[in-house]
Amino acid sequence: MIRRYLGLLTALLLLLPAVRAGAEEDGFPALNDAGFLDSGEFVWEDEENGVWRYASETLRIEIFRREQKKPARVWFEAEVFCAEGSTGPRMIANDPENWRKSANMEYPHKIARKNGTVLAVSSDFAQLRLQQKKSKPGIIIRNGEILSDRTKKRNGTDFPTLDCLAIWPDGDMKVYYSDELTAEEYLDAGAADVLAFGPILIRDGKLNEEALDKYGTSHAQRTAVGMAEKGHYWFMMLEGRIQRSKGDGIRFLAEKLFEKGCTIGFNLDGGDTSCIVFMGHQLCKLQNGKKNKPSRRTSDILGVGTSDLLPAVKDPW
Repeated sequence: MIRRYLGLLTALLLLLPAVRAGAEEDGFPALNDAGFLDSGEFVWEDEENGVWRYASETLRIEIFRREQKKPARVWFEAEVFCAEGSTGPRMIANDPENWRKSANMEYPHKIARKNGTVLAVSSDFAQLRLQQKKSKPGIIIRNGEILSDRTKKRNGTDFPTLDCLAIWPDGDMKVYYSDELTAEEYLDAGAADVLAFGPILIRDGKLNEEALDKYGTSHAQRTAVGMAEKGHYWFMMLEGRIQRSKGDGIRFLAEKLFEKGCTIGFNLDGGDTSCIVFMGHQLCKLQNGKKNKPSRRTSDILGVGTSDLLPAVKDPW
């Protein structure tokens, strides 16, 4: 087990009796009434038992690796709380000035390290569709800039559906069908980022049963994000196509998000794009054996939180 207590928190502080009732049991040091630290940062990494935690003055994250034997599945559940007025989940580019160019793509864990991102998952892999002139990329907006306004009609036969996840600067998130709004309408509504992939998993607190039966039914790696309410989010990633985890269809994570109380849920790009990264380290496995491989290079990640504590380490990838 590896424990790292960084920032203004010290080992001495962590040895003192917890001020907040139950603080020792839930794995965090004493938190204030809002559920955050008064100052500093707290980082806990226990890869052996599959538990990771982070806390600061504006952010609290708890990640659990879940395992199931029959059928073999391994998945990660990350619960995220953001303080009111702080920055929630957002799209983080490897190279904002050259977003479309394949030469400027990078592994997600390296994008996280470059930007000091605490938690991240894969996004919509939109740059691939933008490079294919004959395809419709979907409605793509990054940091208030329209990269594509070409989408397809809802409820088509192709996967991905190009449904949209819209993210506002105040941390609000909403899901829309592929052609429900135009790119300009998203900007008029104040959305900063719009991802196109899908399908919608949960909308208005209800599972999208029609889409769950129709799309993404094969067993594969999956990534999804959900919001219970503004400031309270769930990031999930399911490993697949390896011995310890055969993967599943999109319904698997949709039902997990629903069980957690998410009122919206959205399917992100899966397969070799699928990943989850904490403090600059990829947590998931994408191949069998002792050596792991990184997920696919991409132009951006969906992340939350920033920290100066991320390691600037070299690895073989």
